[in-house]
Amino acid sequence: MKGRKIADIKRRFKNEWLLIKVTEYDKATTTILRGKLIAHSPNRDEIFKKDMSSKGFTLIDYSEDKIPKGYAVAF
Repeated sequence: MKGRKIADIKRRFKNEWLLIKVTEYDKATTTILRGKLIAHSPNRDEIFKKDMSSKGFTLIDYSEDKIPKGYAVAF
């Protein structure tokens, strides 16, 4: 279950929110390296709803480096 590189998934879906099942990450840095796309949508709420029913280690990300106006990011 190798999955695709996160950067490749993000390039494929412009201006969309992504729900990705994590398949590989760097344990030393916790950097997510690969995953399998579960869902994508321009509507963030749709992705959050789908994440509530997903199992395992998931990532919600925006496909662009700059997030849409009105949103914030927390680490």
